[in-house]
Amino acid sequence: MNPKDPSSFNHRFTTVNNNKIHYVDQGNSDKVIVCVHGFPDIWYGWRHQIPFLVGLGYRVIAPDVRGYGQSDSPVVSEKDLISYSNKGLIADIIGVLDANNIKRAVWLGHDWGGNMVWRAALYHPTYVESVISVCTPYFPTLPQKFLLKDVVAMRPNWTYMTFLRTPKAAEDFNNNTELFLMTIHRSHDDIVRSSVTSTRVPLEERTIKSAEGVKRSPLISKEELDYYVQQFSIHGFEGPLNQYKTYDMNWDEENEAGFTGKIIEVPCLMITVENDPVFPPSYTENMHNYIPNLTKKHIMDAGHWVLSERPNEINNHLRDFLQTLHQ
Repeated sequence: MNPKDPSSFNHRFTTVNNNKIHYVDQGNSDKVIVCVHGFPDIWYGWRHQIPFLVGLGYRVIAPDVRGYGQSDSPVVSEKDLISYSNKGLIADIIGVLDANNIKRAVWLGHDWGGNMVWRAALYHPTYVESVISVCTPYFPTLPQKFLLKDVVAMRPNWTYMTFLRTPKAAEDFNNNTELFLMTIHRSHDDIVRSSVTSTRVPLEERTIKSAEGVKRSPLISKEELDYYVQQFSIHGFEGPLNQYKTYDMNWDEENEAGFTGKIIEVPCLMITVENDPVFPPSYTENMHNYIPNLTKKHIMDAGHWVLSERPNEINNHLRDFLQTLHQ
Protein backbone atom coordinates (compact mmCIF):
# COMPACT_ATOMS: atom_id res chain seq x y z
CA MET A 1 0.00 0.00 0.00
CA ASN A 2 1.34 3.36 -1.06
CA PRO A 3 -0.63 6.37 0.25
CA LYS A 4 0.41 8.30 -2.87
CA ASP A 5 -1.06 5.61 -5.16
CA PRO A 6 -4.80 4.88 -4.71
CA SER A 7 -4.55 1.88 -7.06
CA SER A 8 -2.17 0.14 -4.64
CA PHE A 9 -5.09 -0.48 -2.25
CA ASN A 10 -7.55 -3.39 -2.54
CA HIS A 11 -10.80 -2.01 -4.00
CA ARG A 12 -14.10 -3.89 -3.77
CA PHE A 13 -17.80 -3.31 -4.49
CA THR A 14 -20.93 -4.64 -2.78
CA THR A 15 -24.56 -3.92 -3.62
CA VAL A 16 -26.43 -2.86 -0.50
CA ASN A 17 -29.97 -1.47 -0.27
CA ASN A 18 -30.08 -1.38 -4.10
CA ASN A 19 -26.96 0.77 -4.21
CA LYS A 20 -23.43 -0.18 -5.22
CA ILE A 21 -21.02 0.69 -2.43
CA HIS A 22 -17.31 1.00 -3.13
CA TYR A 23 -14.85 0.29 -0.34
CA VAL A 24 -11.22 -0.48 0.30
CA ASP A 25 -10.73 -3.80 2.10
CA GLN A 26 -7.23 -4.30 3.39
CA GLY A 27 -5.81 -6.99 5.68
CA ASN A 28 -7.17 -10.40 6.62
CA SER A 29 -7.50 -10.27 10.39
CA ASP A 30 -10.63 -11.09 12.38
CA LYS A 31 -10.04 -7.78 14.20
CA VAL A 32 -11.80 -5.20 12.03
CA ILE A 33 -11.77 -1.41 11.89
CA VAL A 34 -14.34 0.50 9.83
CA CYS A 35 -13.12 3.93 8.69
CA VAL A 36 -15.88 6.44 7.83
CA HIS A 37 -14.99 9.68 6.06
CA GLY A 38 -16.68 13.08 6.12
CA PHE A 39 -17.20 15.97 3.68
CA PRO A 40 -15.64 16.73 1.26
CA ASP A 41 -13.72 13.49 1.54
CA ILE A 42 -13.73 9.88 0.35
CA TRP A 43 -12.11 6.63 1.49
CA TYR A 44 -8.78 8.19 0.47
CA GLY A 45 -8.87 10.47 3.50
CA TRP A 46 -7.66 7.42 5.48
CA ARG A 47 -4.66 6.74 3.18
CA HIS A 48 -2.16 7.37 5.98
CA GLN A 49 -4.06 5.32 8.55
CA ILE A 50 -4.98 2.19 6.56
CA PRO A 51 -1.42 0.84 6.07
CA PHE A 52 -0.59 1.63 9.69
CA LEU A 53 -3.65 -0.16 11.07
CA VAL A 54 -3.07 -3.18 8.84
CA GLY A 55 0.49 -3.24 10.15
CA LEU A 56 -0.94 -3.45 13.67
CA GLY A 57 -2.79 -6.62 12.67
CA TYR A 58 -6.22 -5.26 11.69
CA ARG A 59 -8.48 -5.69 8.71
CA VAL A 60 -9.61 -2.25 7.55
CA ILE A 61 -12.87 -1.51 5.71
CA ALA A 62 -12.94 2.05 4.33
CA PRO A 63 -16.08 2.75 2.27
CA ASP A 64 -17.05 5.62 0.07
CA VAL A 65 -20.25 6.71 1.82
CA ARG A 66 -23.27 6.62 -0.49
CA GLY A 67 -23.17 9.71 -2.72
CA TYR A 68 -19.38 9.90 -2.73
CA GLY A 69 -16.65 8.67 -5.04
CA GLN A 70 -17.26 5.31 -6.69
CA SER A 71 -20.33 4.44 -4.58
CA ASP A 72 -23.73 5.04 -6.15
CA SER A 73 -25.21 8.50 -5.73
CA PRO A 74 -28.96 8.18 -6.35
CA VAL A 75 -30.82 11.38 -7.12
CA VAL A 76 -33.75 11.69 -4.72
CA SER A 77 -36.82 13.86 -4.43
CA GLU A 78 -37.56 15.90 -1.35
CA LYS A 79 -39.76 13.17 0.11
CA ASP A 80 -37.03 10.54 -0.36
CA LEU A 81 -34.24 12.73 0.99
CA ILE A 82 -34.38 10.83 4.28
CA SER A 83 -32.56 7.95 2.57
CA TYR A 84 -29.43 10.10 3.08
CA SER A 85 -29.98 10.39 6.84
CA ASN A 86 -27.45 9.00 9.29
CA LYS A 87 -29.64 5.94 9.75
CA GLY A 88 -29.76 5.23 6.02
CA LEU A 89 -26.06 5.76 5.36
CA ILE A 90 -25.02 3.67 8.37
CA ALA A 91 -27.28 0.87 7.09
CA ASP A 92 -25.17 0.79 3.91
CA ILE A 93 -22.03 0.16 5.95
CA ILE A 94 -23.78 -2.51 8.01
CA GLY A 95 -24.69 -4.14 4.70
CA VAL A 96 -21.03 -4.16 3.65
CA LEU A 97 -20.10 -5.81 6.95
CA ASP A 98 -22.85 -8.39 6.54
CA ALA A 99 -21.67 -9.18 3.01
CA ASN A 100 -18.26 -9.95 4.52
CA ASN A 101 -19.66 -11.85 7.51
CA ILE A 102 -18.27 -9.24 9.91
CA LYS A 103 -20.37 -9.04 13.06
CA ARG A 104 -18.33 -6.65 15.19
CA ALA A 105 -15.81 -3.90 14.53
CA VAL A 106 -14.10 -0.80 15.85
CA TRP A 107 -15.72 2.22 14.15
CA LEU A 108 -13.38 5.13 13.34
CA GLY A 109 -14.75 8.39 11.92
CA HIS A 110 -13.80 11.94 11.00
CA ASP A 111 -16.02 14.96 10.31
CA TRP A 112 -19.48 13.66 9.20
CA GLY A 113 -17.98 10.21 9.57
CA GLY A 114 -17.41 10.96 13.26
CA ASN A 115 -21.08 11.77 13.67
CA MET A 116 -21.96 8.53 11.86
CA VAL A 117 -19.79 6.27 14.01
CA TRP A 118 -21.36 7.67 17.20
CA ARG A 119 -24.78 6.98 15.72
CA ALA A 120 -23.73 3.48 14.65
CA ALA A 121 -23.29 2.71 18.35
CA LEU A 122 -26.92 3.73 18.88
CA TYR A 123 -28.56 2.09 15.87
CA HIS A 124 -26.43 -1.07 15.71
CA PRO A 125 -24.78 -1.62 19.12
CA THR A 126 -24.04 -5.31 18.52
CA TYR A 127 -21.81 -4.35 15.56
CA VAL A 128 -19.82 -1.78 17.52
CA GLU A 129 -16.95 -2.92 19.70
CA SER A 130 -15.62 0.58 20.19
CA VAL A 131 -15.91 4.09 18.73
CA ILE A 132 -13.05 6.40 17.78
CA SER A 133 -13.80 9.89 16.52
CA VAL A 134 -11.37 12.46 15.18
CA CYS A 135 -12.57 16.06 15.60
CA THR A 136 -16.32 15.28 15.84
CA PRO A 137 -17.76 15.07 19.37
CA TYR A 138 -20.69 12.96 20.47
CA PHE A 139 -23.73 15.20 20.65
CA PRO A 140 -26.51 13.24 22.38
CA THR A 141 -30.00 13.45 20.93
CA LEU A 142 -31.80 16.34 22.60
CA PRO A 143 -35.28 15.93 24.08
CA GLN A 144 -36.58 18.73 21.85
CA LYS A 145 -36.02 19.35 18.18
CA PHE A 146 -33.66 22.10 17.08
CA LEU A 147 -33.63 22.96 13.39
CA LEU A 148 -30.30 23.66 11.75
CA LYS A 149 -31.11 27.38 11.66
CA ASP A 150 -31.55 27.31 15.44
CA VAL A 151 -28.24 25.48 15.93
CA VAL A 152 -26.42 27.92 13.65
CA ALA A 153 -27.76 30.79 15.73
CA MET A 154 -26.05 29.23 18.76
CA ARG A 155 -22.92 28.14 16.87
CA PRO A 156 -22.11 30.83 14.28
CA ASN A 157 -19.05 28.85 13.12
CA TRP A 158 -21.55 26.43 11.52
CA THR A 159 -23.17 29.14 9.36
CA TYR A 160 -21.62 27.61 6.24
CA MET A 161 -23.94 24.61 6.66
CA THR A 162 -26.96 26.67 5.65
CA PHE A 163 -25.26 27.50 2.33
CA LEU A 164 -24.36 23.85 1.75
CA ARG A 165 -28.06 22.96 1.76
CA THR A 166 -28.79 25.18 -1.23
CA PRO A 167 -28.79 24.24 -4.95
CA LYS A 168 -26.29 27.06 -5.44
CA ALA A 169 -23.70 25.14 -3.40
CA ALA A 170 -23.86 22.02 -5.58
CA GLU A 171 -23.71 24.12 -8.75
CA ASP A 172 -20.79 26.14 -7.41
CA PHE A 173 -18.74 23.08 -6.42
CA ASN A 174 -19.57 21.11 -9.58
CA ASN A 175 -18.40 23.99 -11.75
CA ASN A 176 -15.25 24.62 -9.70
CA THR A 177 -14.38 21.19 -8.32
CA GLU A 178 -10.61 21.53 -8.30
CA LEU A 179 -10.71 25.04 -6.81
CA PHE A 180 -13.13 23.93 -4.10
CA LEU A 181 -11.13 20.87 -3.05
CA MET A 182 -7.84 22.78 -3.24
CA THR A 183 -9.30 25.54 -1.06
CA ILE A 184 -10.71 23.16 1.56
CA HIS A 185 -7.86 20.67 1.98
CA ARG A 186 -5.37 22.85 3.79
CA SER A 187 -3.28 22.60 6.95
CA HIS A 188 -3.94 25.02 9.78
CA ASP A 189 -0.63 26.79 9.15
CA ASP A 190 -1.40 27.19 5.47
CA ILE A 191 -4.79 28.73 6.22
CA VAL A 192 -3.11 31.22 8.54
CA ARG A 193 -0.45 32.08 5.95
CA SER A 194 -2.77 32.49 2.99
CA SER A 195 -6.14 34.10 2.48
CA VAL A 196 -8.47 31.52 0.88
CA THR A 197 -11.46 33.83 0.59
CA SER A 198 -11.73 37.44 -0.42
CA THR A 199 -12.83 39.49 2.57
CA ARG A 200 -13.81 42.22 0.13
CA VAL A 201 -16.78 40.10 -0.93
CA PRO A 202 -19.75 40.25 1.49
CA LEU A 203 -20.31 36.90 3.24
CA GLU A 204 -23.75 36.38 1.72
CA GLU A 205 -22.33 36.87 -1.79
CA ARG A 206 -19.30 34.62 -1.49
CA THR A 207 -18.92 31.50 -3.59
CA ILE A 208 -15.91 29.28 -4.10
CA LYS A 209 -14.96 31.61 -6.97
CA SER A 210 -14.10 34.15 -4.27
CA ALA A 211 -11.02 31.99 -3.60
CA GLU A 212 -9.80 32.07 -7.20
CA GLY A 213 -6.03 32.36 -7.36
CA VAL A 214 -5.36 30.42 -4.15
CA LYS A 215 -2.34 28.11 -4.32
CA ARG A 216 -2.43 24.40 -3.55
CA SER A 217 -1.48 23.63 0.04
CA PRO A 218 1.64 21.53 0.77
CA LEU A 219 -0.78 19.33 2.72
CA ILE A 220 -1.92 17.68 -0.51
CA SER A 221 0.22 16.77 -3.50
CA LYS A 222 -0.81 17.44 -7.08
CA GLU A 223 -1.36 13.71 -7.61
CA GLU A 224 -3.54 13.41 -4.49
CA LEU A 225 -5.56 16.47 -5.48
CA ASP A 226 -6.05 15.09 -8.99
CA TYR A 227 -7.45 11.86 -7.54
CA TYR A 228 -9.90 13.76 -5.33
CA VAL A 229 -11.03 15.87 -8.29
CA GLN A 230 -11.51 12.79 -10.46
CA GLN A 231 -13.49 10.98 -7.77
CA PHE A 232 -15.80 13.92 -7.03
CA SER A 233 -16.32 14.41 -10.76
CA ILE A 234 -17.97 10.97 -11.06
CA HIS A 235 -21.28 12.00 -9.49
CA GLY A 236 -20.77 15.62 -8.49
CA PHE A 237 -21.69 17.11 -5.13
CA GLU A 238 -25.48 16.70 -4.98
CA GLY A 239 -25.29 13.36 -3.16
CA PRO A 240 -22.68 14.38 -0.57
CA LEU A 241 -24.49 17.64 0.18
CA ASN A 242 -27.66 15.72 1.01
CA GLN A 243 -26.12 15.04 4.42
CA TYR A 244 -26.60 18.70 5.27
CA LYS A 245 -30.19 18.65 4.04
CA THR A 246 -31.09 15.76 6.37
CA TYR A 247 -29.77 17.46 9.51
CA ASP A 248 -33.28 18.07 10.87
CA MET A 249 -34.54 14.63 9.79
CA ASN A 250 -31.86 12.88 11.85
CA TRP A 251 -33.47 14.11 15.05
CA ASP A 252 -36.86 12.74 13.98
CA GLU A 253 -35.45 9.25 13.45
CA GLU A 254 -33.38 9.31 16.63
CA ASN A 255 -36.26 10.58 18.70
CA GLU A 256 -38.53 7.86 17.31
CA ALA A 257 -35.87 5.26 18.21
CA GLY A 258 -35.71 6.56 21.81
CA PHE A 259 -32.12 7.83 21.71
CA THR A 260 -32.71 11.00 23.78
CA GLY A 261 -29.73 11.45 26.10
CA LYS A 262 -28.52 7.95 25.21
CA ILE A 263 -25.36 6.77 26.95
CA ILE A 264 -22.73 4.90 24.92
CA GLU A 265 -21.23 2.14 27.06
CA VAL A 266 -18.44 0.80 24.82
CA PRO A 267 -14.85 2.08 25.19
CA CYS A 268 -14.41 5.26 23.12
CA LEU A 269 -11.57 7.52 22.03
CA MET A 270 -12.09 11.19 21.22
CA ILE A 271 -9.19 12.96 19.45
CA THR A 272 -9.48 16.74 19.38
CA VAL A 273 -7.27 19.22 17.56
CA GLU A 274 -6.36 22.69 18.71
CA ASN A 275 -7.37 24.72 15.67
CA ASP A 276 -10.43 23.01 14.23
CA PRO A 277 -12.82 25.86 13.29
CA VAL A 278 -15.74 23.45 12.93
CA PHE A 279 -15.30 21.39 16.11
CA PRO A 280 -13.23 23.28 18.67
CA PRO A 281 -12.08 21.10 21.59
CA SER A 282 -14.48 22.94 23.93
CA TYR A 283 -17.35 21.07 22.24
CA THR A 284 -16.18 17.85 23.92
CA GLU A 285 -16.28 19.14 27.50
CA ASN A 286 -19.42 17.24 28.55
CA MET A 287 -18.89 14.03 26.61
CA HIS A 288 -17.90 12.06 29.70
CA ASN A 289 -21.46 12.51 31.00
CA TYR A 290 -22.69 10.31 28.17
CA ILE A 291 -19.67 8.08 27.59
CA PRO A 292 -18.42 6.67 30.91
CA ASN A 293 -15.54 4.75 29.28
CA LEU A 294 -14.03 7.69 27.39
CA THR A 295 -10.40 8.39 26.55
CA LYS A 296 -9.53 11.85 25.23
CA LYS A 297 -6.39 12.84 23.34
CA HIS A 298 -5.46 16.23 21.97
CA ILE A 299 -3.21 17.37 19.12
CA MET A 300 -1.76 20.85 19.32
CA ASP A 301 -1.19 23.26 16.44
CA ALA A 302 -3.23 21.29 13.88
CA GLY A 303 -6.45 21.87 11.96
CA HIS A 304 -9.48 19.98 10.73
CA TRP A 305 -7.56 17.88 8.17
CA VAL A 306 -5.37 16.41 10.87
CA LEU A 307 -5.49 12.91 9.32
CA SER A 308 -3.10 14.21 6.66
CA GLU A 309 -1.57 17.10 8.57
CA ARG A 310 -0.40 15.01 11.54
CA PRO A 311 -0.71 11.35 10.49
CA ASN A 312 2.00 10.11 12.86
CA GLU A 313 0.35 11.64 15.92
CA ILE A 314 -3.06 10.34 14.89
CA ASN A 315 -1.63 6.87 14.30
CA ASN A 316 0.17 6.84 17.64
CA HIS A 317 -3.04 7.71 19.49
CA LEU A 318 -4.89 4.99 17.57
CA ARG A 319 -2.23 2.43 18.42
CA ASP A 320 -2.19 3.29 22.12
CA PHE A 321 -5.97 3.09 22.40
CA LEU A 322 -6.28 -0.11 20.39
CA GLN A 323 -3.70 -1.74 22.64
CA THR A 324 -6.07 -1.19 25.57
CA LEU A 325 -8.82 -2.99 23.62
CA HIS A 326 -6.71 -5.87 22.30
CA GLN A 327 -3.82 -6.63 24.60
